[in-house]
Amino acid sequence: MEPGKGKLLISEPFINDPAFGRSVILLVEKNELGTIGFVLNHKLNVSVAKVVETIHIKNELYQGGPVDHDSLHFIYHGDKPLSKSIKVMNQLYWGGDFAELSEKLANGDILPENIRFYIGYSGWEPGQLEYEIDEQTWMVAPADIKSVFELSADNLWKHSMKSLGGDYALLANSPIDPQLN
Repeated sequence: MEPGKGKLLISEPFINDPAFGRSVILLVEKNELGTIGFVLNHKLNVSVAKVVETIHIKNELYQGGPVDHDSLHFIYHGDKPLSKSIKVMNQLYWGGDFAELSEKLANGDILPENIRFYIGYSGWEPGQLEYEIDEQTWMVAPADIKSVFELSADNLWKHSMKSLGGDYALLANSPIDPQLN
């Protein structure tokens, strides 16, 4: 499967990179300039309300990746896009007008369980991600709303590996350090 908008990247089990170890990344953009995504399962120990004064929800903040830690991003699930949002897949959007988001959260048009906030992002230059996939650093799978919003971040990587089937399902239970097996 080719990487692209609305796809998941699932890291191989033994990647030796703290930013991407046992991670699942939602790709939100892929074009001639490169690829952008957000790590779905690296929670930070802080709520969004502690970081953004205009957002009064208790959602946890996530580490989107190792690029641009001064940036705040969000993805959300809903019937209608916000102004300036980018459609990732059916009923899943990236970004948009922040004032409009705050208003829709306050009046219940967007529910807290249908939004995720990320500090930083994951990015690849043109050709870089394809090289990493050829090196078997990543497996590509289709994304769905359940994977993005409903599955526990603690179990998302294991669930994603199992969903690939075959040898990947077996590797889902492997220890982080194979020498400890």
